[in-house]
Amino acid sequence: MKEYYIIANSFAAPFVSDTSTHWQRGKNPFEALQTFVKEYKHPCGLFSAHLYEDANAESKNKQPLVKWHSNAARNLDNPKEGSFA
Repeated sequence: MKEYYIIANSFAAPFVSDTSTHWQRGKNPFEALQTFVKEYKHPCGLFSAHLYEDANAESKNKQPLVKWHSNAARNLDNPKEGSFA
């Protein structure tokens, strides 16, 4: 099992989302992010989460290994394409 770094944003509560950082273990990036999404607790729910190799990768602006976006986040990213990004 490897430990990955995640940056998560809640849905806006009420005007600005809460950003949080987490460390999550998993066999691979996809499994780690799936576990995180299932276990995420916030009164407003999860808007988006990006998983990185480690905190250094995120701070150096490297691309996340895996991303999770709610349907609302996908619609903001690709309004013409509906909820599939």
